[in-house]
Amino acid sequence: MPVEVNIQNKSFLIPESGDPCEIWVGYFNSLKADLGTNNARTIWLVTWKTNGASSCTTNGKFNEWLRKNKIDVSSAATRAIADASQIGSNFMGLGKNLSKVASVALPVTLTLVLVMIGMVLWNTAKKADVTDIASITPMGKSLGAGIKFLNK
Repeated sequence: MPVEVNIQNKSFLIPESGDPCEIWVGYFNSLKADLGTNNARTIWLVTWKTNGASSCTTNGKFNEWLRKNKIDVSSAATRAIADASQIGSNFMGLGKNLSKVASVALPVTLTLVLVMIGMVLWNTAKKADVTDIASITPMGKSLGAGIKFLNK
């Protein structure tokens, strides 16, 4: 049930904690029109302290309105949540830019890795001889072990 307050012979309906953020904005605007900005800010803050809708403090647009009117009601944690929700809308744009970078960087990186592997294999193949190739097969391994045994 809304509570009505009389200030300087003018009636104002005080919003409740479950009311939408727009009603809180309208309440401030009506106070401001009749009482001036400084008085409206003070009365609005007193009202907010007892009846404030905490869900509004996570609304990015409401927080912008608060900053514009120089009203600070939210804690650092709720401001961070609201700012993160606004950043989230820009995240897809960031992802598009990152995907453009990745579409160029990944093929270039993979090409460089393949070139390096090829160089290592080429240098190894240039230095290889018949005994190295023979040591790859099981027969060559046993033959090489037998030759080493006989050389002792």
